[in-house]
Amino acid sequence: MEIGDAVEDVGSLRQGDVIDVAWIPAVAGKSADKWETPLGVVILSQTCDVVQVTKRNCLVAPIIEATAAEISAARKGRSPLLLHLPAMNGGNALVADMGCAASIPKDVLRGRQLVSRTAGQDSETGARSLGLRIGRAFNRFPFPDEVYPSFGKLRSKVQSSANGSGAFGAVIDLVEDLRVSADQWIQEGRKLTLYIVVPTRYLIVAEDADPDWRWAVPYVIGLRGSEMIDGMALTRVSELLLKNLQGDRTTLLRLWEEWADAVRRELLAPALDAEVVAFEVTLLTDEEFTLANWKRTESLDLEVLSNSVAPVQGH
Repeated sequence: MEIGDAVEDVGSLRQGDVIDVAWIPAVAGKSADKWETPLGVVILSQTCDVVQVTKRNCLVAPIIEATAAEISAARKGRSPLLLHLPAMNGGNALVADMGCAASIPKDVLRGRQLVSRTAGQDSETGARSLGLRIGRAFNRFPFPDEVYPSFGKLRSKVQSSANGSGAFGAVIDLVEDLRVSADQWIQEGRKLTLYIVVPTRYLIVAEDADPDWRWAVPYVIGLRGSEMIDGMALTRVSELLLKNLQGDRTTLLRLWEEWADAVRRELLAPALDAEVVAFEVTLLTDEEFTLANWKRTESLDLEVLSNSVAPVQGH
């Protein structure tokens, strides 16, 4: 099915498709009403539910006339109920308001025009990413209000830097996930841990490090002669990390370790208070991060905050 075609077979549709439906049902006060959708609606239901003939309804959300700020907020995760639909095949990026989602009969889609298609094949990366974005809008962990300020500076830094030209943003785009655990979430005096999960292609385990490695110019590409690794500013260690992505593997490990510590010093430690008394940082490869780790941690929604981009090879 091509963009611009009329929907003849609902079974050819998939999650992320935008259809030119003119309105969806809504409730105004205590009465049934219509929500006009002049830009169409996006299909939120899973593709398997859309194609099954036994499922008569599907969940959709209206496409909105988004401002530049709303597009940015949706793309970076500042507004989780705004779904960012990346541009495909030369089209424009779209934004849907999942806060106004409605269930409609699939027959309503028949005969309407396919406006846009967000994902390609059902099993490809784009389709999976879209499904995760939709799911996270409704199953996010309710971090206590007292805890949020403790990692607010980190989230703000990620949101303002992701997909940007800055070194920190480029490093964040290499990170697989940011996850948080707590000794307890209920009362003050909490001790939190941030897990920084990095793909194995960018990080080796400590046991594989070269025991003869030294912090010196021959080992570290871009290092200035007088620079010391201890206490290095986050921006600077981000720059060095990017320069050494294709270099010595032990160097890359040591830079990741310093980057994690700089995140703790600059973005987490300043916010400690009576509610959160400690915030540690643990660096792991995606292979080291176990199912047990996953079960006891909550995601900071990095895939929502930062789209995947091609890794930066150096400056």
